[in-house]
Amino acid sequence: MIASRSFQRRLGKTAFAGSTSLAALLLASPALAGPDIIVVNGDVYTVDEEYPRAQAFAVEDGKFTAIGTSEEIRSLADAQTEVIDAGGHTITPGFIDAHAHFSGDSNRLNLYVQSRDEWADLLRTEHSRLGADNWLLGGNWDHTIIDDVLPTKEFLDAIVGDRPTVLTHIDGHFVWVNSAVIDMAGITANTPVPPGGQIVVDPETGEPTGILKEGAVDLVRALIPRQTDEERYASLPAAIQYANSLGITGMHNMTAYDDWLHVLQQGGLTMRMWHGFFGGFDPANDPMRQPGNMDGRIAKLRNEQQRVRELVDATGFEDSVGPLFEMGFVKLINDGVLSVHTAVLLEAYRDQPGWTGNWFVEPEELSANVSALTAGGFQVAIHSIGDGAVRASLDAYEAARDTSTTDLPMRIEHVELLDKEDLPRFAELNVVASMTPNHMTKAVAYIEDRIEPAREDRAYTWQSLIDTGAKVMFGADGSTSIHLDPLKQIGDAMYRANHAGFNDGEPWHSEQALTFAQALKAYTLEPAQSTSWGDQIGSISAGKWADFVILGGTVAEPVDPQIFDMGVAATYFAGRPVFEAE
Repeated sequence: MIASRSFQRRLGKTAFAGSTSLAALLLASPALAGPDIIVVNGDVYTVDEEYPRAQAFAVEDGKFTAIGTSEEIRSLADAQTEVIDAGGHTITPGFIDAHAHFSGDSNRLNLYVQSRDEWADLLRTEHSRLGADNWLLGGNWDHTIIDDVLPTKEFLDAIVGDRPTVLTHIDGHFVWVNSAVIDMAGITANTPVPPGGQIVVDPETGEPTGILKEGAVDLVRALIPRQTDEERYASLPAAIQYANSLGITGMHNMTAYDDWLHVLQQGGLTMRMWHGFFGGFDPANDPMRQPGNMDGRIAKLRNEQQRVRELVDATGFEDSVGPLFEMGFVKLINDGVLSVHTAVLLEAYRDQPGWTGNWFVEPEELSANVSALTAGGFQVAIHSIGDGAVRASLDAYEAARDTSTTDLPMRIEHVELLDKEDLPRFAELNVVASMTPNHMTKAVAYIEDRIEPAREDRAYTWQSLIDTGAKVMFGADGSTSIHLDPLKQIGDAMYRANHAGFNDGEPWHSEQALTFAQALKAYTLEPAQSTSWGDQIGSISAGKWADFVILGGTVAEPVDPQIFDMGVAATYFAGRPVFEAE
Protein backbone atom coordinates (compact mmCIF):
# COMPACT_ATOMS: atom_id res chain seq x y z
CA MET A 1 0.00 0.00 0.00
CA ILE A 2 1.23 3.47 -0.87
CA ALA A 3 1.18 6.08 1.88
CA SER A 4 0.26 9.32 0.16
CA ARG A 5 -1.14 12.79 0.69
CA SER A 6 -2.35 15.50 -1.66
CA PHE A 7 -0.46 18.77 -1.76
CA GLN A 8 -1.24 22.03 -3.48
CA ARG A 9 1.50 22.47 -6.06
CA ARG A 10 3.18 25.85 -6.21
CA LEU A 11 3.89 27.33 -9.63
CA GLY A 12 7.30 26.23 -10.74
CA LYS A 13 9.54 23.26 -10.13
CA THR A 14 13.17 23.36 -9.18
CA ALA A 15 16.35 22.15 -10.85
CA PHE A 16 19.21 21.44 -8.50
CA ALA A 17 21.87 19.39 -10.28
CA GLY A 18 25.23 19.63 -8.58
CA SER A 19 24.38 22.63 -6.41
CA THR A 20 24.81 22.86 -2.65
CA SER A 21 23.67 26.45 -2.02
CA LEU A 22 20.14 27.51 -1.18
CA ALA A 23 20.30 30.37 -3.66
CA ALA A 24 20.87 27.89 -6.48
CA LEU A 25 18.40 25.41 -5.00
CA LEU A 26 15.57 27.87 -5.51
CA LEU A 27 15.82 28.40 -9.28
CA ALA A 28 12.41 27.69 -10.79
CA SER A 29 11.48 25.76 -13.91
CA PRO A 30 8.04 25.03 -15.43
CA ALA A 31 5.45 23.02 -13.52
CA LEU A 32 5.04 19.33 -14.34
CA ALA A 33 2.26 16.80 -13.73
CA GLY A 34 4.14 13.91 -12.11
CA PRO A 35 6.40 13.84 -9.08
CA ASP A 36 9.65 15.76 -9.36
CA ILE A 37 11.63 12.68 -8.31
CA ILE A 38 11.00 9.04 -7.64
CA VAL A 39 13.55 6.81 -5.95
CA VAL A 40 13.12 3.10 -6.68
CA ASN A 41 14.89 -0.19 -6.05
CA GLY A 42 16.02 0.89 -2.61
CA ASP A 43 16.35 -0.72 0.81
CA VAL A 44 14.44 2.04 2.57
CA TYR A 45 14.40 2.46 6.35
CA THR A 46 11.65 5.04 6.75
CA VAL A 47 11.83 5.35 10.58
CA ASP A 48 8.04 5.62 10.33
CA GLU A 49 6.21 3.05 12.46
CA GLU A 50 3.33 2.87 9.96
CA TYR A 51 5.62 2.00 7.03
CA PRO A 52 8.97 0.96 8.54
CA ARG A 53 10.43 -0.58 5.38
CA ALA A 54 9.84 0.19 1.73
CA GLN A 55 11.44 -0.02 -1.69
CA ALA A 56 10.62 3.36 -3.12
CA PHE A 57 9.16 6.83 -2.61
CA ALA A 58 8.14 9.94 -4.52
CA VAL A 59 9.12 13.57 -3.93
CA GLU A 60 7.10 16.60 -5.04
CA ASP A 61 7.93 20.24 -4.24
CA GLY A 62 10.63 19.15 -1.81
CA LYS A 63 8.41 16.82 0.23
CA PHE A 64 7.79 13.10 0.35
CA THR A 65 4.41 12.39 -1.23
CA ALA A 66 4.23 8.61 -1.49
CA ILE A 67 6.05 5.59 -0.04
CA GLY A 68 5.64 2.03 -1.29
CA THR A 69 6.99 -0.64 -3.64
CA SER A 70 9.02 0.19 -6.71
CA GLU A 71 6.10 -0.83 -8.93
CA GLU A 72 3.66 1.41 -7.06
CA ILE A 73 5.95 4.43 -7.14
CA ARG A 74 6.91 3.96 -10.80
CA SER A 75 3.23 4.16 -11.68
CA LEU A 76 3.15 7.77 -10.42
CA ALA A 77 5.88 9.04 -12.74
CA ASP A 78 5.50 10.79 -16.05
CA ALA A 79 8.03 11.53 -18.79
CA GLN A 80 9.42 14.51 -16.89
CA THR A 81 9.93 12.78 -13.54
CA GLU A 82 13.53 12.17 -12.55
CA VAL A 83 13.97 8.48 -11.72
CA ILE A 84 16.72 7.50 -9.29
CA ASP A 85 17.52 3.80 -9.22
CA ALA A 86 19.12 3.15 -5.83
CA GLY A 87 20.55 -0.17 -6.97
CA GLY A 88 19.47 -1.91 -3.79
CA HIS A 89 21.40 0.50 -1.57
CA THR A 90 20.04 1.33 1.87
CA ILE A 91 18.26 4.67 2.14
CA THR A 92 17.56 6.45 5.43
CA PRO A 93 16.15 9.80 6.50
CA GLY A 94 18.74 12.57 6.67
CA PHE A 95 20.81 12.29 9.82
CA ILE A 96 20.25 14.85 12.57
CA ASP A 97 23.19 15.32 14.92
CA ALA A 98 21.59 15.99 18.31
CA HIS A 99 24.63 17.53 20.00
CA ALA A 100 27.29 19.52 18.16
CA HIS A 101 29.81 22.29 18.64
CA PHE A 102 30.07 22.82 14.92
CA SER A 103 32.20 25.58 13.47
CA GLY A 104 34.45 26.22 10.53
CA ASP A 105 37.56 26.45 12.70
CA SER A 106 40.17 24.32 10.97
CA ASN A 107 43.21 26.12 12.38
CA ARG A 108 43.96 23.29 14.79
CA LEU A 109 46.62 20.63 14.94
CA ASN A 110 45.00 17.20 15.40
CA LEU A 111 46.79 15.35 18.22
CA TYR A 112 44.62 12.25 18.43
CA VAL A 113 47.49 9.73 18.49
CA GLN A 114 48.46 6.91 20.83
CA SER A 115 51.91 7.81 22.12
CA ARG A 116 53.80 10.75 23.58
CA ASP A 117 56.45 10.34 20.91
CA GLU A 118 53.77 10.96 18.27
CA TRP A 119 52.65 14.07 20.16
CA ALA A 120 56.24 15.30 20.08
CA ASP A 121 56.66 14.60 16.37
CA LEU A 122 53.45 16.42 15.44
CA LEU A 123 54.22 19.40 17.67
CA ARG A 124 57.77 19.66 16.35
CA THR A 125 56.55 19.64 12.74
CA GLU A 126 53.88 22.27 13.42
CA HIS A 127 56.33 24.45 15.34
CA SER A 128 58.77 24.42 12.43
CA ARG A 129 55.98 25.28 9.98
CA LEU A 130 54.60 28.32 11.79
CA GLY A 131 55.84 31.86 11.52
CA ALA A 132 57.67 33.44 14.41
CA ASP A 133 54.64 35.37 15.72
CA ASN A 134 52.06 32.59 15.40
CA TRP A 135 50.52 30.75 18.32
CA LEU A 136 50.47 26.96 18.13
CA LEU A 137 46.87 25.85 18.54
CA GLY A 138 45.72 22.26 18.52
CA GLY A 139 43.29 19.77 19.92
CA ASN A 140 42.01 16.22 20.26
CA TRP A 141 44.87 15.00 22.43
CA ASP A 142 43.79 12.19 24.75
CA HIS A 143 46.02 11.03 27.59
CA THR A 144 43.60 8.26 28.54
CA ILE A 145 44.53 6.16 25.50
CA ILE A 146 48.25 6.48 26.27
CA ASP A 147 48.93 6.19 30.01
CA ASP A 148 46.10 8.15 31.71
CA VAL A 149 48.70 10.61 33.05
CA LEU A 150 48.19 14.30 32.35
CA PRO A 151 51.08 15.93 30.45
CA THR A 152 52.95 19.03 31.62
CA LYS A 153 54.12 22.40 30.36
CA GLU A 154 57.72 21.16 30.47
CA PHE A 155 56.94 18.65 27.70
CA LEU A 156 55.78 21.54 25.51
CA ASP A 157 58.57 23.92 26.54
CA ALA A 158 61.19 21.46 25.35
CA ILE A 159 59.64 21.45 21.86
CA VAL A 160 58.13 24.89 21.23
CA GLY A 161 60.12 27.08 23.62
CA ASP A 162 58.44 30.41 24.22
CA ARG A 163 55.91 30.11 21.36
CA PRO A 164 52.47 30.45 23.01
CA THR A 165 50.80 27.04 22.77
CA VAL A 166 47.26 26.02 23.72
CA LEU A 167 46.09 22.44 23.13
CA THR A 168 42.49 21.47 23.89
CA HIS A 169 41.75 17.96 25.17
CA ILE A 170 39.43 15.86 23.03
CA ASP A 171 36.75 16.18 25.72
CA GLY A 172 36.84 19.96 25.30
CA HIS A 173 36.83 20.55 29.05
CA PHE A 174 40.46 21.39 29.70
CA VAL A 175 43.58 22.64 27.98
CA TRP A 176 47.30 21.98 28.05
CA VAL A 177 49.48 25.09 27.78
CA ASN A 178 53.17 25.88 27.91
CA SER A 179 55.04 28.19 30.28
CA ALA A 180 54.78 31.12 27.88
CA VAL A 181 50.99 31.08 28.16
CA ILE A 182 51.09 30.60 31.94
CA ASP A 183 53.34 33.66 32.21
CA MET A 184 51.28 35.77 29.78
CA ALA A 185 48.11 35.06 31.76
CA GLY A 186 49.81 35.63 35.11
CA ILE A 187 48.56 32.29 36.38
CA THR A 188 49.74 31.04 39.76
CA ALA A 189 48.54 28.25 42.01
CA ASN A 190 46.44 30.84 43.86
CA THR A 191 44.73 32.48 40.89
CA PRO A 192 40.94 32.44 41.45
CA VAL A 193 38.87 30.30 39.05
CA PRO A 194 35.11 29.86 38.54
CA PRO A 195 33.26 27.05 40.37
CA GLY A 196 34.27 23.67 38.97
CA GLY A 197 37.49 25.05 37.49
CA GLN A 198 40.96 23.98 38.54
CA ILE A 199 44.56 24.99 37.98
CA VAL A 200 46.42 21.69 38.28
CA VAL A 201 49.58 22.08 40.36
CA ASP A 202 52.61 19.90 40.84
CA PRO A 203 52.32 18.25 44.30
CA GLU A 204 56.05 18.68 44.90
CA THR A 205 56.72 22.20 43.60
CA GLY A 206 53.26 23.71 44.07
CA GLU A 207 53.57 25.30 40.62
CA PRO A 208 50.97 25.09 37.79
CA THR A 209 51.63 22.09 35.57
CA GLY A 210 50.13 23.59 32.43
CA ILE A 211 46.74 21.84 32.74
CA LEU A 212 43.75 24.14 33.18
CA LYS A 213 40.45 22.39 33.84
CA GLU A 214 36.93 23.59 33.08
CA GLY A 215 36.36 27.26 34.02
CA ALA A 216 40.09 27.84 34.48
CA VAL A 217 40.27 27.85 30.67
CA ASP A 218 38.79 31.37 30.90
CA LEU A 219 42.17 32.54 32.19
CA VAL A 220 43.78 32.08 28.76
CA ARG A 221 40.85 32.12 26.35
CA ALA A 222 40.87 35.90 25.82
CA LEU A 223 44.59 35.85 24.98
CA ILE A 224 44.26 33.47 22.03
CA PRO A 225 44.30 35.31 18.68
CA ARG A 226 40.88 35.15 17.06
CA GLN A 227 40.16 34.59 13.40
CA THR A 228 38.68 37.56 11.58
CA ASP A 229 35.09 37.39 10.37
CA GLU A 230 36.37 36.91 6.83
CA GLU A 231 38.63 34.02 7.85
CA ARG A 232 35.80 32.28 9.66
CA TYR A 233 33.29 32.89 6.87
CA ALA A 234 35.71 31.49 4.29
CA SER A 235 35.85 28.14 6.10
CA LEU A 236 32.13 27.66 6.66
CA PRO A 237 31.03 26.39 3.20
CA ALA A 238 33.54 23.55 3.39
CA ALA A 239 32.27 22.64 6.87
CA ILE A 240 28.68 22.46 5.60
CA GLN A 241 29.76 20.42 2.58
CA TYR A 242 31.62 18.00 4.84
CA ALA A 243 28.57 17.51 7.06
CA ASN A 244 26.37 16.93 4.00
CA SER A 245 28.88 14.38 2.70
CA LEU A 246 28.27 12.38 5.89
CA GLY A 247 24.50 12.44 5.35
CA ILE A 248 23.88 15.16 7.95
CA THR A 249 20.89 17.33 7.08
CA GLY A 250 20.15 18.62 10.59
CA MET A 251 22.07 19.59 13.68
CA HIS A 252 21.46 20.73 17.24
CA ASN A 253 24.33 23.19 17.52
CA MET A 254 25.88 24.91 20.52
CA THR A 255 28.50 27.28 19.10
CA ALA A 256 28.36 30.97 18.26
CA TYR A 257 25.39 31.24 15.94
CA ASP A 258 26.02 34.50 14.09
CA ASP A 259 28.40 32.73 11.71
CA TRP A 260 25.71 30.26 10.69
CA LEU A 261 23.17 33.06 10.31
CA HIS A 262 25.62 34.61 7.86
CA VAL A 263 25.73 31.33 5.92
CA LEU A 264 21.94 31.21 5.89
CA GLN A 265 21.61 34.79 4.66
CA GLN A 266 24.08 34.03 1.88
CA GLY A 267 21.98 31.05 0.79
CA GLY A 268 24.48 28.37 1.78
CA LEU A 269 22.86 26.63 4.74
CA THR A 270 21.92 23.16 3.50
CA MET A 271 21.10 21.65 6.86
CA ARG A 272 18.59 22.52 9.54
CA MET A 273 20.05 24.05 12.71
CA TRP A 274 18.25 23.88 16.03
CA HIS A 275 20.53 26.16 17.96
CA GLY A 276 21.17 26.54 21.68
CA PHE A 277 22.03 29.65 23.65
CA PHE A 278 25.35 28.61 25.17
CA GLY A 279 28.56 30.48 25.83
CA GLY A 280 30.55 27.50 27.09
CA PHE A 281 33.03 28.68 29.68
CA ASP A 282 33.12 32.23 28.34
CA PRO A 283 31.04 34.46 30.67
CA ALA A 284 30.82 37.21 28.05
CA ASN A 285 28.81 34.93 25.74
CA ASP A 286 26.77 32.98 28.27
CA PRO A 287 23.52 34.69 29.31
CA MET A 288 23.25 32.42 32.34
CA ARG A 289 26.55 33.69 33.73
CA GLN A 290 26.01 37.39 33.11
CA PRO A 291 25.02 39.69 35.98
CA GLY A 292 21.43 40.65 36.57
CA ASN A 293 18.21 39.04 37.74
CA MET A 294 16.74 36.03 35.97
CA ASP A 295 13.77 37.98 34.63
CA GLY A 296 16.13 40.39 32.91
CA ARG A 297 18.28 37.62 31.48
CA ILE A 298 15.27 35.73 30.15
CA ALA A 299 13.97 38.90 28.55
CA LYS A 300 17.32 39.27 26.76
CA LEU A 301 17.12 35.68 25.56
CA ARG A 302 13.60 36.16 24.26
CA ASN A 303 14.56 39.37 22.44
CA GLU A 304 17.49 37.62 20.81
CA GLN A 305 15.31 34.68 19.82
CA GLN A 306 12.87 37.06 18.15
CA ARG A 307 15.69 38.94 16.38
CA VAL A 308 16.98 35.69 14.92
CA ARG A 309 13.50 34.62 13.82
CA GLU A 310 13.02 37.89 11.96
CA LEU A 311 16.39 37.53 10.22
CA VAL A 312 15.56 33.99 9.15
CA ASP A 313 12.09 34.92 7.97
CA ALA A 314 13.45 37.81 5.92
CA THR A 315 15.48 35.43 3.75
CA GLY A 316 12.33 33.68 2.50
CA PHE A 317 14.27 30.42 2.16
CA GLU A 318 12.14 28.46 4.63
CA ASP A 319 9.09 28.83 2.38
CA SER A 320 10.66 26.52 -0.18
CA VAL A 321 12.90 24.17 1.79
CA GLY A 322 11.31 24.02 5.23
CA PRO A 323 12.65 24.94 8.67
CA LEU A 324 16.28 26.05 8.64
CA PHE A 325 17.24 27.85 11.82
CA GLU A 326 15.79 28.41 15.29
CA MET A 327 17.20 29.51 18.61
CA GLY A 328 15.45 26.58 20.19
CA PHE A 329 16.86 26.02 23.66
CA VAL A 330 19.14 27.16 26.45
CA LYS A 331 22.06 24.97 27.41
CA LEU A 332 23.22 24.80 31.02
CA ILE A 333 26.07 22.81 32.55
CA ASN A 334 26.40 21.44 36.06
CA ASP A 335 29.46 19.16 35.97
CA GLY A 336 32.51 18.21 33.93
CA VAL A 337 33.83 14.95 32.48
CA LEU A 338 34.85 11.52 33.77
CA SER A 339 38.21 11.50 31.99
CA VAL A 340 39.66 14.20 34.25
CA HIS A 341 37.54 13.56 37.37
CA THR A 342 35.35 16.68 37.06
CA ALA A 343 32.02 14.90 36.55
CA VAL A 344 29.92 14.81 39.75
CA LEU A 345 29.30 11.29 41.08
CA LEU A 346 27.05 9.90 43.79
CA GLU A 347 29.94 7.73 45.02
CA ALA A 348 33.65 8.53 45.06
CA TYR A 349 35.91 7.93 42.09
CA ARG A 350 37.60 4.56 42.33
CA ASP A 351 40.99 6.05 41.50
CA GLN A 352 40.54 9.16 43.68
CA PRO A 353 39.10 7.96 47.01
CA GLY A 354 36.91 10.52 48.72
CA TRP A 355 36.52 12.68 45.58
CA THR A 356 33.10 12.94 43.92
CA GLY A 357 33.73 15.92 41.63
CA ASN A 358 32.81 19.61 41.87
CA TRP A 359 29.55 21.34 41.04
CA PHE A 360 29.69 23.99 38.35
CA VAL A 361 26.29 25.15 39.57
CA GLU A 362 24.92 24.03 42.92
CA PRO A 363 21.69 21.99 42.64
CA GLU A 364 19.59 24.72 44.28
CA GLU A 365 20.75 27.37 41.80
CA LEU A 366 20.33 24.97 38.90
CA SER A 367 16.76 24.25 39.93
CA ALA A 368 15.94 27.95 40.22
CA ASN A 369 17.40 28.64 36.77
CA VAL A 370 15.52 25.74 35.18
CA SER A 371 12.22 26.80 36.73
CA ALA A 372 12.66 30.37 35.51
CA LEU A 373 13.65 29.35 31.99
CA THR A 374 10.88 26.80 31.49
CA ALA A 375 8.31 29.18 32.95
CA GLY A 376 9.61 31.67 30.37
CA GLY A 377 8.85 29.19 27.58
CA PHE A 378 12.35 27.86 26.88
CA GLN A 379 13.46 24.32 26.31
CA VAL A 380 16.47 23.54 28.52
CA ALA A 381 19.37 21.16 27.89
CA ILE A 382 21.71 20.41 30.80
CA HIS A 383 25.19 18.94 30.40
CA SER A 384 25.27 16.25 33.09
CA ILE A 385 27.73 13.36 32.88
CA GLY A 386 28.08 11.94 36.40
CA ASP A 387 25.18 10.19 38.13
CA GLY A 388 25.13 12.89 40.81
CA ALA A 389 24.80 15.61 38.19
CA VAL A 390 22.14 13.68 36.27
CA ARG A 391 20.07 13.30 39.45
CA ALA A 392 20.33 17.03 40.15
CA SER A 393 19.11 17.79 36.62
CA LEU A 394 16.18 15.40 36.91
CA ASP A 395 15.30 16.96 40.27
CA ALA A 396 15.38 20.42 38.67
CA TYR A 397 13.06 19.33 35.86
CA GLU A 398 10.68 17.68 38.28
CA ALA A 399 10.51 20.85 40.38
CA ALA A 400 9.79 22.93 37.27
CA ARG A 401 7.17 20.62 35.80
CA ASP A 402 4.06 22.45 37.02
CA THR A 403 5.21 25.93 35.97
CA SER A 404 6.65 25.17 32.53
CA THR A 405 5.01 26.95 29.60
CA THR A 406 6.60 24.98 26.76
CA ASP A 407 5.42 21.73 25.21
CA LEU A 408 8.94 20.79 24.13
CA PRO A 409 10.65 18.02 26.10
CA MET A 410 13.55 18.87 28.38
CA ARG A 411 16.97 17.36 27.70
CA ILE A 412 19.97 16.02 29.56
CA GLU A 413 23.18 15.92 27.55
CA HIS A 414 25.57 12.94 27.82
CA VAL A 415 24.15 10.93 30.79
CA GLU A 416 27.30 8.82 30.95
CA LEU A 417 26.58 7.41 34.41
CA LEU A 418 23.01 6.90 35.64
CA ASP A 419 21.86 5.51 38.97
CA LYS A 420 19.25 2.78 38.61
CA GLU A 421 16.80 4.66 40.82
CA ASP A 422 16.83 7.52 38.30
CA LEU A 423 16.46 5.35 35.21
CA PRO A 424 12.61 5.50 35.01
CA ARG A 425 12.50 9.23 35.67
CA PHE A 426 13.43 10.15 32.09
CA ALA A 427 10.21 8.69 30.71
CA GLU A 428 8.14 9.87 33.69
CA LEU A 429 9.33 13.47 33.31
CA ASN A 430 9.48 13.47 29.48
CA VAL A 431 13.21 14.20 29.53
CA VAL A 432 15.23 13.20 26.46
CA ALA A 433 18.62 11.54 26.99
CA SER A 434 20.96 13.15 24.44
CA MET A 435 24.01 10.88 24.18
CA THR A 436 27.12 10.17 22.11
CA PRO A 437 28.00 6.53 21.28
CA ASN A 438 31.68 7.30 20.71
CA HIS A 439 31.97 8.73 24.23
CA MET A 440 31.34 5.20 25.45
CA THR A 441 33.80 3.52 23.12
CA LYS A 442 36.48 6.07 24.10
CA ALA A 443 35.73 5.68 27.79
CA VAL A 444 36.55 1.97 27.72
CA ALA A 445 40.16 3.16 28.03
CA TYR A 446 39.57 4.53 31.54
CA ILE A 447 36.04 3.88 32.81
CA GLU A 448 37.01 0.83 34.86
CA ASP A 449 39.57 2.98 36.69
CA ARG A 450 36.99 5.66 37.50
CA ILE A 451 34.10 3.59 38.88
CA GLU A 452 33.78 0.41 40.91
CA PRO A 453 32.97 -2.82 39.01
CA ALA A 454 29.56 -3.00 40.70
CA ARG A 455 28.62 0.30 39.04
CA GLU A 456 29.71 -0.51 35.49
CA ASP A 457 26.20 -1.53 34.45
CA ARG A 458 25.09 2.05 35.15
CA ALA A 459 27.33 3.52 32.45
CA TYR A 460 26.10 4.40 28.95
CA THR A 461 22.75 2.68 29.50
CA TRP A 462 21.20 3.25 26.08
CA GLN A 463 19.11 0.08 25.93
CA SER A 464 17.91 0.35 29.52
CA LEU A 465 16.66 3.87 28.90
CA ILE A 466 14.79 2.81 25.74
CA ASP A 467 13.30 -0.15 27.59
CA THR A 468 11.72 2.24 30.12
CA GLY A 469 10.06 4.21 27.32
CA ALA A 470 12.55 7.08 27.45
CA LYS A 471 13.56 8.98 24.34
CA VAL A 472 17.23 8.58 23.40
CA MET A 473 18.86 10.68 20.70
CA PHE A 474 22.42 10.67 19.43
CA GLY A 475 24.94 13.24 18.31
CA ALA A 476 28.70 13.23 17.85
CA ASP A 477 29.40 16.11 20.25
CA GLY A 478 31.99 17.23 17.71
CA SER A 479 34.79 17.71 18.22
CA THR A 480 34.90 15.72 21.47
CA SER A 481 34.48 12.37 19.71
CA ILE A 482 36.73 10.70 17.19
CA HIS A 483 34.28 11.08 14.32
CA LEU A 484 31.41 13.27 13.18
CA ASP A 485 30.22 10.47 10.86
CA PRO A 486 26.75 9.26 11.97
CA LEU A 487 27.34 5.79 10.50
CA LYS A 488 30.41 5.35 12.68
CA GLN A 489 28.45 6.58 15.71
CA ILE A 490 25.65 4.14 14.86
CA GLY A 491 28.26 1.39 14.60
CA ASP A 492 29.56 2.31 18.04
CA ALA A 493 26.02 2.11 19.44
CA MET A 494 25.70 -1.40 18.03
CA TYR A 495 29.14 -2.80 18.84
CA ARG A 496 30.28 -0.87 21.97
CA ALA A 497 33.92 -1.71 21.23
CA ASN A 498 36.96 0.51 21.72
CA HIS A 499 38.80 1.52 18.54
CA ALA A 500 42.25 1.57 20.16
CA GLY A 501 42.16 -2.04 21.35
CA PHE A 502 41.19 -1.59 25.00
CA ASN A 503 39.15 -4.46 26.45
CA ASP A 504 40.81 -6.52 23.68
CA GLY A 505 38.44 -4.86 21.23
CA GLU A 506 35.50 -6.78 22.70
CA PRO A 507 32.08 -5.23 23.36
CA TRP A 508 31.84 -3.55 26.75
CA HIS A 509 28.54 -4.43 28.48
CA SER A 510 26.92 -5.60 25.28
CA GLU A 511 23.53 -5.80 27.00
CA GLN A 512 23.29 -2.05 26.36
CA ALA A 513 23.99 -2.33 22.62
CA LEU A 514 21.30 -1.15 20.20
CA THR A 515 19.98 -2.57 16.96
CA PHE A 516 20.55 -0.68 13.71
CA ALA A 517 16.91 0.42 13.68
CA GLN A 518 17.12 1.76 17.24
CA ALA A 519 20.36 3.64 16.61
CA LEU A 520 19.03 5.03 13.33
CA LYS A 521 15.93 6.36 15.08
CA ALA A 522 18.19 8.01 17.66
CA TYR A 523 19.97 9.81 14.81
CA THR A 524 16.86 10.85 12.86
CA LEU A 525 13.35 10.88 14.29
CA GLU A 526 14.19 11.38 17.97
CA PRO A 527 16.26 14.55 17.41
CA ALA A 528 13.49 15.87 15.15
CA GLN A 529 10.77 15.20 17.70
CA SER A 530 12.70 16.96 20.45
CA THR A 531 12.23 20.19 18.46
CA SER A 532 9.21 22.09 17.16
CA TRP A 533 9.95 20.57 13.73
CA GLY A 534 8.98 16.99 14.60
CA ASP A 535 6.04 16.84 12.20
CA GLN A 536 8.16 18.16 9.31
CA ILE A 537 11.41 16.17 9.34
CA GLY A 538 13.07 13.06 10.79
CA SER A 539 11.45 10.22 8.84
CA ILE A 540 10.58 9.24 5.29
CA SER A 541 6.88 9.97 5.67
CA ALA A 542 4.37 11.48 3.27
CA GLY A 543 4.11 15.20 3.95
CA LYS A 544 7.55 15.67 5.49
CA TRP A 545 10.43 17.51 3.85
CA ALA A 546 12.44 15.11 1.71
CA ASP A 547 15.74 14.93 3.56
CA PHE A 548 17.24 11.52 2.81
CA VAL A 549 20.53 9.69 2.43
CA ILE A 550 21.49 6.98 -0.05
CA LEU A 551 24.22 4.98 1.64
CA GLY A 552 27.27 3.63 -0.14
CA GLY A 553 25.96 0.06 0.08
CA THR A 554 23.28 -2.16 1.55
CA VAL A 555 23.10 -2.63 5.29
CA ALA A 556 23.33 -6.36 5.92
CA GLU A 557 20.86 -8.28 8.06
CA PRO A 558 22.16 -8.93 10.62
CA VAL A 559 24.29 -5.80 10.45
CA ASP A 560 28.02 -6.42 10.20
CA PRO A 561 31.04 -4.13 10.82
CA GLN A 562 30.79 -2.92 7.22
CA ILE A 563 28.57 -0.18 8.65
CA PHE A 564 31.63 1.71 9.91
CA ASP A 565 33.05 2.22 6.42
CA MET A 566 29.94 2.16 4.23
CA GLY A 567 29.90 5.89 3.62
CA VAL A 568 27.32 7.95 1.75
CA ALA A 569 26.56 7.88 -1.97
CA ALA A 570 24.23 10.89 -1.98
CA THR A 571 22.53 13.30 0.40
CA TYR A 572 19.27 15.08 -0.45
CA PHE A 573 17.95 18.15 1.32
CA ALA A 574 14.30 19.04 0.72
CA GLY A 575 14.45 16.82 -2.36
CA ARG A 576 17.58 18.42 -3.80
CA PRO A 577 21.01 16.77 -4.00
CA VAL A 578 23.52 18.56 -1.78
CA PHE A 579 26.16 15.82 -1.95
CA GLU A 580 26.92 13.15 -4.54
CA ALA A 581 29.94 10.88 -4.23
CA GLU A 582 32.26 10.80 -7.20
